Amino acid sequence: MKILTTLFLSLGLLLVAAAPVRAAENDPNLPPHIVGKRASEDVITALAKDPSIGKDKARALAFIDEKILPYFDFQSMTRLAVGRAWRDATPEQQARLTQEFRTLLVRTYAASLDTLRGAEIDYRPVNVGPNDKRAVVKGLVKRPGMQPLTMEMAVERQADGWRVIDLAIENLSLVTNYRSEFGMIVQRDGINGLIKSLAERNAPRENSTAAK
Repeated sequence: MKILTTLFLSLGLLLVAAAPVRAAENDPNLPPHIVGKRASEDVITALAKDPSIGKDKARALAFIDEKILPYFDFQSMTRLAVGRAWRDATPEQQARLTQEFRTLLVRTYAASLDTLRGAEIDYRPVNVGPNDKRAVVKGLVKRPGMQPLTMEMAVERQADGWRVIDLAIENLSLVTNYRSEFGMIVQRDGINGLIKSLAERNAPRENSTAAK
């Protein structure tokens, strides 16, 4: 699970990591594959210019916090990952689940950022109508010396732009993988048990600046 998650996240960075947001990139009417293309080019350029971003943990966390997190809807991702049990959770439990899941993903991003060096993605055009709320961005990930991988990124249109709500590599969904794990924990220990499990997983690096 850990290896699969790292692969999801490291490749996902290419799709959603971006330089400081420009007005055109943040336009919700702009096709999401164009946003992904510009963003991936920006992060590859940034890693090439400053190798320490991917090697130094503090710099990696700062880079992710500034360039990547604005392109994710962590609450929607958490809701989808928790599944049916989300509806039974109190607002306070939902907020705590979202925070812990966010922390877990961000720290995994930081550990995998350097694996992106030299990668490329070929994007397929996405036809999005003005009233479409969701879309799927498809791409082919190419890494030196490795077989290409297919990728699909589910995005949702929000007031200030497109946000990622799921990511799939070779038809394996990040949200679905976590949903299976989370479902077993909830069935055994309840919502509070899942919160405790995530908090314990994050606890060894509690002093990290990963999550705010």
